Amino acid sequence: MDFFEKEMRLLFEKSELMKDAKYCGKMAIAKPQDGLILKFEFTTNGCANDYEGIKAKIMSLTCGVIDSHVFLFSDIIGDKNSGTGRVKPYLWEGDVKSRWNVTVTEEEKQKIARSVLDYAEMFVSPDMALRL
Repeated sequence: MDFFEKEMRLLFEKSELMKDAKYCGKMAIAKPQDGLILKFEFTTNGCANDYEGIKAKIMSLTCGVIDSHVFLFSDIIGDKNSGTGRVKPYLWEGDVKSRWNVTVTEEEKQKIARSVLDYAEMFVSPDMALRL
């Protein structure tokens, strides 16, 4: 299991919504209810190897993509102190080792996960499911 898969699992595997998720590299896919698929994927924001957020896609087996949204880490937890100034947090993919570019606490990671899961839950709640 690589760094990105570990981080994705740390973010989402405890969620009831993602209980049967499949994880592979930089993404996770789950089917929380019949006909609905959630896909969460680490995404760059224009700079190769700097994964600044999570792209969440809500898909239907019959209709395709219903909605998608990019959650930038900096929008959720803010810019971080790097010792040389304030920077946007991101996951960095290196040749030898991948890592966060700054320290991101477990509490901040859970805040990121909660933001993504709150969005996804809008589509699996009974009221929203009727509109799909």
